[in-house]
Amino acid sequence: MIAREGKSPIEVARLFNEQKVADRQTWSDNMIRKLYSRERLVGREVFRVTRQEKNRHTGKVRYVKLPQDQWLVRESPHLRILPDELAAAVRAKLNLAAQSFGKTAKDRTKKVHRTDLYPKVLIRPVCGGCGTPMILGRSLGKYQSFCCFNALHGIHGCTNRGYKSARIIDEAVLGVVMATLFTDGFIADLTANVNARLAELARRPIPSTKKLEQEIANEDRQLKRLTDRLARLDDTHLDAVLVKAEEMGRQLAVKREQLKELQRASRRPKVKSVKEKNVVAALTQLRDLLQGDVGVAAQVLKALVGDVILEMRQVEGKAKPQMVARFTINAVPALAVLDRGTPINGDDSHVSLWGSIRAERPGTPPGSLNQRETVVPLPRTLPRKQ
Repeated sequence: MIAREGKSPIEVARLFNEQKVADRQTWSDNMIRKLYSRERLVGREVFRVTRQEKNRHTGKVRYVKLPQDQWLVRESPHLRILPDELAAAVRAKLNLAAQSFGKTAKDRTKKVHRTDLYPKVLIRPVCGGCGTPMILGRSLGKYQSFCCFNALHGIHGCTNRGYKSARIIDEAVLGVVMATLFTDGFIADLTANVNARLAELARRPIPSTKKLEQEIANEDRQLKRLTDRLARLDDTHLDAVLVKAEEMGRQLAVKREQLKELQRASRRPKVKSVKEKNVVAALTQLRDLLQGDVGVAAQVLKALVGDVILEMRQVEGKAKPQMVARFTINAVPALAVLDRGTPINGDDSHVSLWGSIRAERPGTPPGSLNQRETVVPLPRTLPRKQ
């Protein structure tokens, strides 16, 4: 199911639960992954994979994985239930899925949590006590509330306890954002920032891609000649040629990716400056996106305000510390969202206006648009609608 039909571990877990495999109905995604990582499936027992290290001062024990050459391995053919080829295919599939998201993802656009890519709420705040994304402690309907997992379980020294309604967070942050976007000062600062970025791009030299294109063409021809030889070789020399072909293919893929990066860096926007009316029109599009589908709006708001950090602070007029949301409004990366998914014309020497200002402008002084931090007190309850 996993290796040949492309099924996920959770689908296998559901099948195991339906058929009560091992007389249990508690199979999960994580248990399936651990099951197929066992060496006993291919008739091999492995010992001393980790060792314990105890901190003498705190008494805490942690497990450290040993280098593979220090493992104790014993062949046990009577334990084998999978052939090597099938076990390798399953593990490769599971490893590929594990690398699709998070810090190990090869695609830089997916170096995020699944909850960020497929959001159920508009804002997923970050705990100000320990710096980790907060979780939905209550996730049903209008009672959705965030809390810090570390604080609830008393780990990592986090004391940011308590729950906060997702609706309160969304409305507080959105209210400030909507009130800020169309102020005269914000529009003037944003227009100046965009024009400064466009001027910087115009001064930047255009990198040449001719040398890299020639190298790719030469290696492409060599790889084609090598693959043509495969049909004429006997089995004794086939493995060596296959290894060489695979290595050349990997090198060719890396150079093609480098060429794409150079081509993107060489593109320039068609316009050299923008006016405030252009910025207002773009901000209006942003506002419409923020009021639309939560999946799209969450991505736009993430680009616009970055991390929304929840922490306890003393608020003027309040006797006790109150929970506040702290974030930085920066419309420059958010404007790039407007061009996401826009098809590129046949002439790719030009790039879209807002996509060209995606990167931060170096040397931005403190106190400018990119450093506009906002702190919003979060009320205990939402005001009743009249």
